[in-house]
Amino acid sequence: MTDRTIAGLNVDMKISLGNIIVIGTLLVTIVGGWATLKSQTEQNTVDIAKNTTRIERLETGSGDMKDRLTRMEVTLQNLTVQVDRVVRAVERRPVDLPHQ
Repeated sequence: MTDRTIAGLNVDMKISLGNIIVIGTLLVTIVGGWATLKSQTEQNTVDIAKNTTRIERLETGSGDMKDRLTRMEVTLQNLTVQVDRVVRAVERRPVDLPHQ
């Protein structure tokens, strides 16, 4: 009388070799899955750290680039002012002056 009725189903309460093999397979699968998940999680942590470093370098480089572009813009504005002065000075001089 190892049969029991659970929720209307007859259940054999004996443990056979097949049951032990299934339980062992499940345990190996669970442990293997956990190890794989842990390994992938650790690799993701390393990848995130690498990407964070790269992003910080890009942001620093981008900031330097912005500073250089700002300096170039100021230089170009100064050159524009100087060219405008030269043009005004040239336009004020009479072109047809007799040489003395």
